[in-house]
Amino acid sequence: MKRHGIVVKPEGDLGATFNPAAVEDQPGHFLMLVRSVPKGYEKIGAVNAFDDNYTSHLSLWEGKCPDSFQLKTERALAPGETYDKFGVEDPRITKVGDKFYICYTSLAKGLGQPDAGDGIRIALASTKDFKTFEKHGVIGPDRRCKAGILFESGGKNWFMWKDEESVERTMMSPAPDNPEDMEAWKSFWQTHDIEEDELMGPQEGNYEDLGIEPGAPPIEIDEGLLLVYSSISSDFKWTISLMLLDKDDPTRIISKTEAPSLAPEADYELEGDVNNVVFPCGALVQDDKLYVYYGAADTICAVASEEMADVRKSLKNFENRPVRKPHHPQSGTGMQSR
Repeated sequence: MKRHGIVVKPEGDLGATFNPAAVEDQPGHFLMLVRSVPKGYEKIGAVNAFDDNYTSHLSLWEGKCPDSFQLKTERALAPGETYDKFGVEDPRITKVGDKFYICYTSLAKGLGQPDAGDGIRIALASTKDFKTFEKHGVIGPDRRCKAGILFESGGKNWFMWKDEESVERTMMSPAPDNPEDMEAWKSFWQTHDIEEDELMGPQEGNYEDLGIEPGAPPIEIDEGLLLVYSSISSDFKWTISLMLLDKDDPTRIISKTEAPSLAPEADYELEGDVNNVVFPCGALVQDDKLYVYYGAADTICAVASEEMADVRKSLKNFENRPVRKPHHPQSGTGMQSR
């Protein structure tokens, strides 16, 4: 991928701005919701553990693809419920019907607490105009999970998410017809066998052997659903890869890249609050180019692009090569709200 550089960096009282969700809300007008952390926190872990001053919210930025963005609303979506009192993080934006739905990682406990992982869940909010937002509640299962994406394909609603209960893996689950029906979500998880929903777990190789995490919402192209996702290596490097899903059955992987499309190389990707990170939360296709908006080193937002012709060439027939005994860290970004 070709780097276009930094599009958002901390300003004012913010110490970090990263992991941006991107959407074209009107023709030629682009918005990003960005995970934002006020100054004053301290890092207390080797990879990604911080004290309880590390509380996040979502700021709203506007601009033109792929130029720099300007701050529009500093606290567009902020903590306020018991399930997100310590953090509103890593949004993904999709449009279903006449609403934009925002899945986000919610933190009910401070990251400095030994049981912080027990408070990490996936919550849902919605908006029609990006001026007012409505929180609907936790929609993920009652287990450690994050990186949720709600989307429609093949006439059905789907929920893609990352399970972290025992190993970092990407899941694909059916979603209620009405995404705002919290009782429907609760009833579904109470009766559903989660093990049926694994899309892809850690893969043999040197760049995604620790875990697979959903990145940006799937983009519909002629061949299927293009998914930009995060690959995690056992030496704690986060890279960006691509896969193609079946439109009618998104639980089926058609093809994927055999090497990262983007790996940490630029200075702003190699060093920051968490080193060696390029992490996608938003992607758009404009003028036959794929633009990927990503967080770099958990500190700033950047964008990279690739011609769609090259994207298609990079996708190879999928062959599942699961890691026989996935490594499950007890600390680090894999277990500390990446």
